[in-house]
Amino acid sequence: MKRFILPLIALPLLTAAAPAPAITAADVRYNAGAYEISWTTSQPGAPVDVYVSASPSIAPSAMKKLKDNDLDGAESFRNPLGEGVRPYFYVRADSAPTGVRVATRVIPLSGASNFRDVGGYPTADGHRVKWGQIFRSNALSELTAADYKTVDGLGIALVCDLRTDQERIAQPTKWQGKAPAFLNSPKANLDFDVGALLGDGAPTKAKVRDNFIAFYRETPKVYAAEYKAMFSRLKAGEAPMLVHCTAGKDRTGVGSALILTALGVPRGIVVSDYAMSEKYQQSTMRQQAGRTNDPTAAAMAKIPPEVLAVLMRTEPAYIEATLDALTAEYGSVEGYLAKELGVSASDLAALRKRYTE
Repeated sequence: MKRFILPLIALPLLTAAAPAPAITAADVRYNAGAYEISWTTSQPGAPVDVYVSASPSIAPSAMKKLKDNDLDGAESFRNPLGEGVRPYFYVRADSAPTGVRVATRVIPLSGASNFRDVGGYPTADGHRVKWGQIFRSNALSELTAADYKTVDGLGIALVCDLRTDQERIAQPTKWQGKAPAFLNSPKANLDFDVGALLGDGAPTKAKVRDNFIAFYRETPKVYAAEYKAMFSRLKAGEAPMLVHCTAGKDRTGVGSALILTALGVPRGIVVSDYAMSEKYQQSTMRQQAGRTNDPTAAAMAKIPPEVLAVLMRTEPAYIEATLDALTAEYGSVEGYLAKELGVSASDLAALRKRYTE
């Protein structure tokens, strides 16, 4: 019986195609008139394209290309859309199907140092909060004509002003450009006085800190009506929305934490966003120093500087106290949203669909 030997045929080796490079992180900072963009890719040195637009939602294909095949992971642009126009950037690895949309967290304004966009934060389910939809700020009374040119370009449809009537009289907002709708707190004056925060006897840092933490535990209930109205407008799609108070850190800080939590942003990031205000309060300090017609500001001016510093901080423990109190009483922040603010599970799903991508 003959044996047949089959010749060996050289076959090409089949290997899996290498995955296309992707943007793993991107950031934009405004520094001395320039927008400084930095990024990292899954394949170091991969070529990257940078696009820009004045719209936070326009398709990348309709955006202006600023840089083609950049290799060094960073680039700087000075007013890429003109003076006072806020740019939204899109960074994409050259051969990748998608990229990352990114903008500055802080809007560079002369008269409001704590005016911020809460977009871009990742959510627990793998999405990101949309840029250019929800902003937060301190008082707007010092905005300049140049500031309003920038603000007008944001297309703000609704301003939720959490200040009291007393604060609005002391620091009036004189809007320039296309006027948004205003949702003002109905409170005539603050529901607490400075004396309650200082406590009995000589004020100390420890005592004031404890009292301030107690204030944060109560804020969601004290401002439940305002937050309920704010969420009602969010559910109706009245955005871009700006939420603000005087310093942009306490009432606004709690409101922003509620919004970010509702959108599925993890607690650690919510706390970090709150704490950021401590870095951006220069204009708030100037405003308070000049509010001679405001009884609250006058009382605070008499507080020892080391004690006042406790009230001006955005220590993570403050907002943690808010979130812990809600969890203790309602089982979760979402429980509070449902019971006190009328934000149901289906409402949360709709908000996330509308305000995340």
